[in-house]
This record gives sequence, C-alpha cells and structure tokens, in this order.
Amino acid sequence: MTAAAEIVGRVLNNDIRVLTRHRPGAEITTVSVWILAGSRDETSPGTAHLFEHLVMQAVPPGRKMRVIDEIESYGGEGNATTARDYVVLYARVPTVDALTVLDLLAEAATATEFAPVLVEAERRVVLEELRLAEADPTDIVHDVFFTAVYGDHPIGRPVGGSPADALRLTAAEVTAWSRRHVRAGRIAVVVTGGVTPAAVTAATARSALAGLSVTHQSARADRPAAEPSPLPIPLPAMAPGVRSRRRDHPLPGDTAAVVLGGPAFSLADPRLAAAEVVMELFAGGNTSVLVEQLRTNLGLSYDIWGDLSGYHDTGVWRIAITTAVEHRDEVAGLAADLVRSAVADGWSDARVAVARRRAAGLVRLDAETSLDETLLLGRHALLGGSVDWSVAEYADRIAAATPQQVHDAAVSMADQLVVATAGG
Repeated sequence: MTAAAEIVGRVLNNDIRVLTRHRPGAEITTVSVWILAGSRDETSPGTAHLFEHLVMQAVPPGRKMRVIDEIESYGGEGNATTARDYVVLYARVPTVDALTVLDLLAEAATATEFAPVLVEAERRVVLEELRLAEADPTDIVHDVFFTAVYGDHPIGRPVGGSPADALRLTAAEVTAWSRRHVRAGRIAVVVTGGVTPAAVTAATARSALAGLSVTHQSARADRPAAEPSPLPIPLPAMAPGVRSRRRDHPLPGDTAAVVLGGPAFSLADPRLAAAEVVMELFAGGNTSVLVEQLRTNLGLSYDIWGDLSGYHDTGVWRIAITTAVEHRDEVAGLAADLVRSAVADGWSDARVAVARRRAAGLVRLDAETSLDETLLLGRHALLGGSVDWSVAEYADRIAAATPQQVHDAAVSMADQLVVATAGG
C-alpha cells in the first residue's frame, strides 16, 4: 500500500473533515483537532493565542482533570499551537489511548466558557511569554519581518499579539471568538499512527464535534484554495527604483538578528515545490550561498536557517541570521546582495540536482514522527486544499522540479526583498 493510499479523508454530515494517515502497527499515534481560524481572524489581537492557552488548561465539564494533565496521565504529551491561519490542539499518545484522547481534545476545542480565575492566570502566562519574546532579538525579529512584508494586513500582526493587547483581552472576547470560529465547516480532525481511518471517523462522529452546527458558510466557502498567485494579498508598495524594504528594531545587548525574505507562494500554488529547492540553494546545506559566504568564508554568523511558509492565500520565505551587533548592517546588506547575485547568475543543472535531492530528503526527515507528519498533512490538506496530499507525493514533486522552474521561482521570490533586524 502506498503512502498516499493510506491517507483516507472523510467529511461527516455536519461538515467536520477527518483525515487519517494510517501507520499499521504503530505504537504511538498523534491525534489533533484543527480550528481553521487563527490570529489573522481576530477582532482583538491575541484572542486566538489566549484561547489556545485556556482550552489546554481548563477542566472540561464532567471531567476531573485539566486537559493537559489528563493527556499526560495516559503517558503522552500534548500541546497547542496558534498560527496565522489556524489553531491546532494535539497529543502524541500510545495508540491504545488515541481515541480516548481524541474525544478529550474534541471537548477542549469546543469549550466556550472559561473561569475568570483561569483567564487571569493564563493571561499572566501569555504576558510572560510575550515579554521574553520582546527581549530576544532572535525571536522578535520575525514579528518585525512579517509587519514589514504585510504592512497593516492582519497577517502581518504578531501571532500572539502584544503585551498591551493581552492586557486588554477579556473572557467575553475569547468566548465570542470561540463561538464564531469553532463550528462545523471550520473544524477538522487529523490523525497519524496506528488507528484505522474507520475507527477515527467513528470516534469523531461520537465526539463533542458531532454536535457542532453550521452557523455560517462552511470553511470551504470562507477559504477557497488560492489560485496560483504569488501575491494574493496586497502588499506595501516599494518606492520607485527601490528593490528592497528594511525595518530595524533596536534592542540592547551584544546579539543582533537579521531576517531576509519576502512574499512567496500559497499552499495551493504548484510553484511551492520548486521554492523548496530555492530555499536549499539560498540557505540550506553547508554549500548554500549564504552559509558558504557568511559562515564559512567570512565567519560573520554561526546560526543561519531558512523557512518557507505557505498559507491558504499567500506565502512567505525567510532566512534568519544571528550575528554580533557590530556586524548587523554588514550582514543585512551582504545577505541581500548575495541572494540577488545568486538569482542573477543562476545555478548549474548539477547544483540544482543536488539541492533537489536534499530538499526532497528533508521533507521526509521533517515528517519522520507522527506529530510532524500530522502538522504537515493538516496544513497542506486543510489549508492548501490538497486532500490527497502525502509526504511521498510532495517529496516526489520537489525532486522533479526542473532547473527552469527553480530559476523562475527564485526570480519571483527575490523580486521584493524585505530585510528586518533586531538588536543594536
């Protein structure tokens, strides 16, 4: 049986989507509940992030333990993540307990009422999290970067909001966000591991999710898969003759962080696979252009990494570089010049072939655990509209990208460079 054939999708009567990647015999299974709304869907910034905290720390009605404590009681580990497009609750547990924990996460995701004492306690936790992020140049620089790329659009806001945002949030706003977005059409279940698709579908149909009604248009009407387009969201215009935008965020300390990147491709865009190869050529392995020059030849940075993020209607690519404060401006300028020169000069077919193999291999490595594959499958299948998506199929597409496709993707990506710095 191929990897693609083992991914079975179901839609229940109330439009709850269910995806299962069956790994027969797996002793560990990851279960997850997805809410297809995130920080970009907030009226008050930070609401989705606080909701994520609350549901994992709350005690669901009729239960005696907090959600996270009950997951751990089964010998598993759980967590939740807020992103710009979604909130996901997940747990990695022994397969024998997977359906029980799925039922627990379903109850957590559908919570709408939260005790004032819990709201106040988690607000303090969120404030501490945001405070630490604001003081760390390697963390806050990504918020600076997204704002520079997307301007005033909600996708450019920090995912967790700001400390000032958190202080203003009320329990009523979290409840309103939950009631608006936790509904049929915007909820999905993704499971990877030893549980069969039939068992996952049946368990979902018995869970708290089955009681959700379609109070608005379904998510597929709200969020159609984007047509291939690099810039579906209007971006801040570059000044005439200017090929890049820069934003600096001063911070005390002896470390500076630089992020270079720009708009890229949505999860539905067929150019995404070629862009994975471009990222490998820019800042992937030891021979990539930025690692070779900034680290190996010049010794300006020890930590260089790249990331390609797709959303349902747009995407972004970025390369993060840590350096000393006194080298911040040199690194920022040199990195932009190196990217432009690499795109202008192009890469040999042999170099592209090596980058293709490594990029395809890294996708497989990134999905080695059931949790990693669950998160990849959820993003591509639910937000990208590729219901038959699989790691193997995506790796094959990356490996099949032609030198011309890679070059075209690189030209598009380097067309509007954005540089963000923090520190110094």
